[in-house]
Amino acid sequence: MSNPVLILASALVLGAGPIRAALPVEGLVLPFRQVEVAAPVSSRITDMKVKEGEAVKEGQPLALLYGRLEELEAQRAKVLLERREFEAKGARKLYESRVIPEARALEARIDLDLARLQYETAAEQVRLRTVFAPMDGIVVTRAHDAGETVTTAQPLFRILDLSKVVVQIEVEPRQLTALAPGHRVRVSFPLAVQPILAEGEVVLVDPCADAQGRVRVKVVVENPERRIRSGIKALVDLPGPAQP
Repeated sequence: MSNPVLILASALVLGAGPIRAALPVEGLVLPFRQVEVAAPVSSRITDMKVKEGEAVKEGQPLALLYGRLEELEAQRAKVLLERREFEAKGARKLYESRVIPEARALEARIDLDLARLQYETAAEQVRLRTVFAPMDGIVVTRAHDAGETVTTAQPLFRILDLSKVVVQIEVEPRQLTALAPGHRVRVSFPLAVQPILAEGEVVLVDPCADAQGRVRVKVVVENPERRIRSGIKALVDLPGPAQP
């Protein structure tokens, strides 16, 4: 004879029965992306271009580092490049007129290629003295000020991308019966400045459970007006098993 207790327990574990009511699960709002920006080279800060709380665009300068020596080297390399371009052009004409052998024209062209590489190297060293924003976002941390010396291991800024937010929740395996990446769920933010009700997309259902048997789920919600702030609580409505 079958044990009715075991049958009921198995049904609960496997999520047996039709999906009916939505079960609200509390989660935490995380930024869609966040980066820590460090100086590309060790140097002294000469100017900070942005403040905390400021919105920035990808590629926007955030800070300037001391680079006078690199600028002078770039100027020298540019002058040398212009000279090599003139010499190579002249050598080419002389070779075409059969005044000099091909080896002389080839040597002039090689010197030009080397001068071009030197100039590009010097220009890159100058470029490394500017710290650029790697993405669109909000500057939430500015860790240093002008005059301070920084290394490549010291973060200068922390930038958050809040054009979308990620709501992370932990659920019981039986709540995942009808849940998979790509599914749409309702998400509410009761602690926002104004309570918000939105729809989100499930982007992750962790294939591994934690030590308590709970599964991590991530839901992405569009946030174009930045009304949803990182760090607040949210409620995600997940399909739940019907009562027998």
